[in-house]
Amino acid sequence: MKKIFPILLCTLLLTGCNGPKKSAADSIQAIYELYILGNTEGIISLGMSEEDINNARQTYDESLKETIRANFSASGQEISEDVLNELFEARKAALSKMSASAEVVSESSGKATVVVHTTYFDEHDLDSDAFYQARETARQNSFPTVEDQKAFLMDTYTQNLIAAYQNVEPSQETTDITVECVIQNNTWVPANMASFGSDLALAISGRN
Repeated sequence: MKKIFPILLCTLLLTGCNGPKKSAADSIQAIYELYILGNTEGIISLGMSEEDINNARQTYDESLKETIRANFSASGQEISEDVLNELFEARKAALSKMSASAEVVSESSGKATVVVHTTYFDEHDLDSDAFYQARETARQNSFPTVEDQKAFLMDTYTQNLIAAYQNVEPSQETTDITVECVIQNNTWVPANMASFGSDLALAISGRN
């Protein structure tokens, strides 16, 4: 997700929007709610068209699915479209449980600093636990070939991961990221899209 966010933010926010001005905190909150919660209300209030928003969401979804598929391919396994979609939807459902608030801590001369307070869940540990449990289950079984064992391991791991996403409970506490913002096309946007995207991706997965 770290690599996906910056491209999509540029696509969404640099489209010649002439919408009403909102505070920098409102803008950052709207971006968070769009990509993390799947909520479009805030971003629409910034003047973004539904068509642009839908295109950005579609690009994000396709890019994330491709990342998941590539991760499986790197381990020597292919993931079916049905399982990929199930895993993708489970992750989206987990993210939709998150919450955040944003506040402007300074503003001057067309620049603002916003702090985002977001809940999170440790995605790395969640993934590691799903694989460890699958490996232990595989060890308790016998298989005619190594390929059968690998297939069982990956299938069990995937189902464990889906279940883990479905059962996620976000943290009670929040973690913070700081976003430097500027005004473009009458809208507050992150001054550094790449930095904001990477920081947000790390924060929501408990790695910042």
